[in-house]
Amino acid sequence: MHHETGHDLSQLSTIVAWIAAGLASEPDQELLASLQARLEERAEEEPGSWLRTRLGLGESEAHVVWLLSAIAIDAGVRRRLAENGIPGDPTLGQLRTLVYGPAPSLRGIQELDGAGKLRSLGVIERSDGGSADLHEGRQTWAISRRVLRMLLGDASLDPAVERFAAMPQHLPALRELAIGAEALKEAQLALRRGNVCVGVSGMPGLGRRTLLEAAARDSGVEVLEVKSGRLSKEPALLKAEVRAIARECKLLRRAPLFADLDKLDAPAIDLVGADIAKNGIRMLFTCGTTRPSLSWDCPVALVELGQPSQLERARLWSSALGVGEADGDVIAARYPLAPALVVRAATSVQARRGPGALSLDDIAAGVRAVVDDKLSAFAERQEVTQTWADLVLPSDQRGAVEEFIARVRQRATVLERWGFGPKVGNKGLGVTALFSGPPGTGKSMCAGLIAKELGLELYVVDMAKVVSKWIGETEKSLSALFDAAEAGYAVLLFDEADALFGKRTEQKTSNDRYANQETNFLLRRLESFTGICILTTNHEANVDPAFARRLTLRLQFEMPEAEERARLWKAMVPAAARVDARVNFSALAEKYEMSGGYIRNAMLRAAFLAANQQGADGRITSAHLERAVRAEYEGMGKLVADSAGRLGSSLGV
Repeated sequence: MHHETGHDLSQLSTIVAWIAAGLASEPDQELLASLQARLEERAEEEPGSWLRTRLGLGESEAHVVWLLSAIAIDAGVRRRLAENGIPGDPTLGQLRTLVYGPAPSLRGIQELDGAGKLRSLGVIERSDGGSADLHEGRQTWAISRRVLRMLLGDASLDPAVERFAAMPQHLPALRELAIGAEALKEAQLALRRGNVCVGVSGMPGLGRRTLLEAAARDSGVEVLEVKSGRLSKEPALLKAEVRAIARECKLLRRAPLFADLDKLDAPAIDLVGADIAKNGIRMLFTCGTTRPSLSWDCPVALVELGQPSQLERARLWSSALGVGEADGDVIAARYPLAPALVVRAATSVQARRGPGALSLDDIAAGVRAVVDDKLSAFAERQEVTQTWADLVLPSDQRGAVEEFIARVRQRATVLERWGFGPKVGNKGLGVTALFSGPPGTGKSMCAGLIAKELGLELYVVDMAKVVSKWIGETEKSLSALFDAAEAGYAVLLFDEADALFGKRTEQKTSNDRYANQETNFLLRRLESFTGICILTTNHEANVDPAFARRLTLRLQFEMPEAEERARLWKAMVPAAARVDARVNFSALAEKYEMSGGYIRNAMLRAAFLAANQQGADGRITSAHLERAVRAEYEGMGKLVADSAGRLGSSLGV
């Protein structure tokens, strides 16, 4: 039965009265009053109003909503429908007859079509299980539970989207962000243009999402933050999730902000843009330094967010920790973290600090906690217990290492205060080194001492967690690793780096092509890297030569000479250990050509031999050292002479 009404209609009462009049002789006044009380009095605003203003539904579409709502919540309505041949939820054909009349209606076909607002926004949903094999004529439909809850006054976020979406809380004011004035102005201007999709690009942790959310609120726009990486990779499921996002944004009057949009592949990005745009919803997004290709039906304004200056970081540290500007400057110089990590580290510091003044140890512990969270998925933090006295380097190599450290310490002075930053551009701002040489010559130890000297954490990359057999996954892991290292300003160490940074080869097989793609990715990423990265290798010739110009320092660690070996032997003796006065380290160094790593192993082996034979008060003697050195030498595959002058080796020579 088709029913025309005016704009002053009391929606639920009218729909139920209309059903009653069409399916029974007399309307049930008690039922009318009950349903009206259960819906309209509990709503924050008159429901018929937001069906029109938020969802953009016409009058007949609103009739569909009210009809299905009445069926969902009242057994009396369902009973009356059953008495008239509709025993359960109605089919599309039955809905068309009930709402649009028995005569064919073009409007009824269009509004209940898949492209209509009722279905594309998920206002009504199938109640028959959703099988694709079921003919449309047998499919049954019901009101979306989310829309029904909204009708009943529940304006909280739909639980169905909580896995990948959230409403931001406690946003800082724009003036509190460690973001350049130009980027702030660009974001504000873009958000004031109502027909523009706005994106912010940059490295993770710089405040891309926070900038968009705060600038949007400043422009009178509330957002629904969507974590793109948590969306389904299966197209049908993704489409359903995007429909739920669009519906939620319509119901709550929010704009969707797709954080890390570049975590989606190109088809998924196209699907998201098409489904959101067709519902007239404005999109916001964040992405990495390279904007993904977008083929959306709206102009896109992109704000590029760069690294904050030393002054901006200092202000953020001062504000987050409640310290003076001078202290903030010192902390920012030592820990130039990304803004997001500064806030998290400061929260960690405040949670663990004891009574009294804030100490650098408190700050170091807070920084370590948040950096561990970012990097532990790909690398292991290495405790550095050695000192520079344990590493013997020629003076020219020591000078090169000191220059490397100065590049880190004086970065703000040279690039910002002296103005070299614009001259250099966005490439080559990182500090990278390649340490090559035989095993045990001190390459990894030197990397650890550099990190310790700078007061930073050293993270040794776990190749097993980074390299994947699946195409493209290695690059994703490497990207996340470098992003985390930049944000947390930790020292990355790729030990035996030639396994990953190897030479590109002629592409004879698909494996060659994928290996070359990984190397090409590393070349590009290392060029844009702004952190600290050290590579070590025993075979420099195996490293692709294209990495050479991207390196700040290349250092060849040679086998130590006899004099250096003697110094290494002496450096390996702790103050509490007792060594027989007759031990001649110089003679030992002359006799055995060993790197520092093997010398360390031999000294430790000798110490255990002495402790086992003589106890805690024992002394390490020449005999202990000779036995330990011979074992290490044989482990190296080298020839040694016995007491009778005969030669032998671990290989049986």
